[in-house]
Amino acid sequence: MVAAICRYGVRVAPDTDRIIRECRKSGHLVEGPQIAEFEQAFARRLGGGYASSASLGRMAFYYILKALDLPRDSEIVIPALTFWVVPEMARLAGLRLVFADIDPNTFLLDPECLERAITPRTRAVVPTHLYGVTCDMDAIGKIARKHDLRVIEDCAHALGATYRGRPAGTFGDAAFFSFQSGKPLNAFGGGMSFTRDAALGARIAAFSAAEPPPSEDRVLKKLRVGRLQRFFSSPAAFTLTGFPVLWVASQFHSLPDIYMWERVRPLRPQEEGYCERFSNVQAALGLAGLDHLDEWNARCRRNAEIFTKALAGIEGVKPPSTPPQCVSVNYQYCVYVPDRDKVVEKCIQRGVDVETKHVDVCTEAALFGPQTPAPGASGAAKVVQLPVYASLSEEQATAIARRVRGVLLRMTGK
Repeated sequence: MVAAICRYGVRVAPDTDRIIRECRKSGHLVEGPQIAEFEQAFARRLGGGYASSASLGRMAFYYILKALDLPRDSEIVIPALTFWVVPEMARLAGLRLVFADIDPNTFLLDPECLERAITPRTRAVVPTHLYGVTCDMDAIGKIARKHDLRVIEDCAHALGATYRGRPAGTFGDAAFFSFQSGKPLNAFGGGMSFTRDAALGARIAAFSAAEPPPSEDRVLKKLRVGRLQRFFSSPAAFTLTGFPVLWVASQFHSLPDIYMWERVRPLRPQEEGYCERFSNVQAALGLAGLDHLDEWNARCRRNAEIFTKALAGIEGVKPPSTPPQCVSVNYQYCVYVPDRDKVVEKCIQRGVDVETKHVDVCTEAALFGPQTPAPGASGAAKVVQLPVYASLSEEQATAIARRVRGVLLRMTGK
């Protein structure tokens, strides 16, 4: 039997501690040469272009919107199923939000729904490569060209994913990535924009460069938080800390989320930590992580395959599927099950911390006011998300898959 397994796994390069020590010793914790090196290496990985770091992935998106200089109050189409902060940043940039439904089979923006959402005021669309799978960029690109729309790819979950052999982030006018813990590339926070357009890249970089550098105290705090996240998500620590709380709660049919989800709220004015630059030590950690990215993504795909085989043929259970033209990084592994809350409860009692919320149904969020219902997104929000992250060994993933399979078979009476 394996120890209790946390829903989250944090990717950390093996030489992380050495990198932090060297940056502190050289006086390059906040500012230094690794920022430019990381941006250049990131752009090379995507086949060449212009990458610009930011304090957060959401700020990279904001800089893209500002650099595109879209008419104020023009419309931007965003998938109904996404992290709430993406449409809120678009609204902060002066745009009107229009939500389009997703394909419940892929969790991705439905091109037909996108086309129906377009009006004469529409100027941009944000294909979100959710859970590590790329959208149908052929269809979306065709629609965008027909209506003269700017395409901004949300690649927060998808660094390393491909569509017809091309990397996610290289199909539109620009793209943005996130480096928060748990993301495909963890740099203890931060984000990156990318574009192949030199003029657009220069405008984005100018917005980022105009921000002040973070204080050394703020950078050190990010590093401390990152270490704690890594420690408490490890099986040994999680078994002795967070898991007992979940287990006791499950005995009373209560499923409190011991993790503090970011509160859905207006972001005007922008908060502390938004309007600052990416730090040098984070760039150095990002550089080291790029060397391991393909290995980490391959482990996630292996673990996802273990789950897919284990869950095959169970009545009422639908594992995720990846379209044949896509290579997923399996950032999340989302499964439709007959009774989500009961599955979560029983999995916790078997030592597996299962997640039920990772993104939002934005058409149902009070923050954005009344919206046209999005039934695909509403249904897709009722999945369970099983841990397949890279730090799980093949043995651990197999043991977890057996536990989850056992729970589902008992629930279905098989």
